[in-house]
Amino acid sequence: MSVFPKLSIITAIHNGLAMNQFFWAALSQHTTSPFELVVVDNHSTDGSELFFKELSERYPDRVVYLRNEMNRSYPASQNQGMRAARADILCFLNNDIWMPKGWNEPFEVELAKQPYSVLSPSGQEAQPCQRDSDALKKRWKRAVFLSGAWAKLFRSSEQSRLEHAMRLMYGPLESFRNPTRVRAQDSMPGIKGDTVLFHRDLLKVIPGIWDERIEAADWHLYLSVAKANEKDPSIPLPRVLFNVYVHHFGRYTARRQKESFEKRVPLQPLESLWSKADIDRLWWGNLLPE
Repeated sequence: MSVFPKLSIITAIHNGLAMNQFFWAALSQHTTSPFELVVVDNHSTDGSELFFKELSERYPDRVVYLRNEMNRSYPASQNQGMRAARADILCFLNNDIWMPKGWNEPFEVELAKQPYSVLSPSGQEAQPCQRDSDALKKRWKRAVFLSGAWAKLFRSSEQSRLEHAMRLMYGPLESFRNPTRVRAQDSMPGIKGDTVLFHRDLLKVIPGIWDERIEAADWHLYLSVAKANEKDPSIPLPRVLFNVYVHHFGRYTARRQKESFEKRVPLQPLESLWSKADIDRLWWGNLLPE
């Protein structure tokens, strides 16, 4: 008997087979609520397409596979995924992340309290202060270097290298401990673009918060909700939750060679819709303590 998903996880991919396999292993093993994964494949050519297509055939109620014959932009891909999503909680997850057991539970609790929330986890890029963020990034840089040397020495697979780097960074993943330091507050205003969750009802309250014309669509989402909050405080600022942590392999993806995006819809800079004064006033990063 099929179970209707509580979470629709929308993930855009373009190649990166080892990372996709690592992502699926963590997602499928560590998500504790019924979910569907909506994969928007932007013309992968390295076996990723076969990997996810086979998953969709094996788990038709759990994996939805959408194939594009060009590399669409991330904002356009997420809109495509939302049109296919069935659940009320929409999760924009990059494929280059790792999440611990039960990662979804704090988000579900918060969205039950306030369905107009936009939520992200803590991570290297989202910490209570810049000093903590810099320390984690430095630690990860060292783990990546050591895992690369280990992989060359033992001729290990790319997926094994990813896991080894994670264990160097965090210790045993089976007993993962959140490295975000305990603070008096349990969250802070912010957004972590690789992992964003919100209830689909928010799209009715603030139309156009996910604009595929804008390259930095996650920034646009944050600014749109922050501006709505100025007019109506019952709409909360987007928040980073400190009690959940997701690791982002950002530099890994940035270094990969990509196919050019389709030219049909040129992406615009954030400044085409937002003034510098509005960005400076609303953007959470400008308020982050040193």
